[in-house]
Amino acid sequence: MDLRIVALTLIVRDAMLRTLLANYARLLEADGAAEGRTASCFASVRWTVDERSSAPVGSELLTLQVHAARDDSGSLAQLDQVLQRLRAALTTVGPNPCITARCLTTSGAVPDSRFGTVVRTSTWRIAPVSTEPETAAPLRTVPWRVWSEPDGSGLRALGVGGLSLN
Repeated sequence: MDLRIVALTLIVRDAMLRTLLANYARLLEADGAAEGRTASCFASVRWTVDERSSAPVGSELLTLQVHAARDDSGSLAQLDQVLQRLRAALTTVGPNPCITARCLTTSGAVPDSRFGTVVRTSTWRIAPVSTEPETAAPLRTVPWRVWSEPDGSGLRALGVGGLSLN
């Protein structure tokens, strides 16, 4: 299973996220360079292998950058909305989930002079769902000694006194 394909499929099911990714592709195709160009809103993705020792086996890092026009008064709200939609797309669990997604970091809005935008970056750990069932740790029990009263009236636990079963 390719984690990247699964995660991107979940993302592009959302029409807004799909449009933002397409906007970035169009922006880059325009002249092959984006410097000095102003764009309204777009998103880009980058993948890296998660090499941290605590990372689940096979996990990868997905970094999404969302850009909005710097001179638009609603751009910060737009960035927040896009990141909320990304969270919904990646964390909605279907009947047979094959990946887990966990947001590791999300930046504040910072200006990007290359595009004349403000940008927020969100990094996610995408990992395969474990196929092995989780097992509970074995219970450690302490022996408990119980004696019956000679007349059968109840039980007596060491240090507790009489214990009635009624």
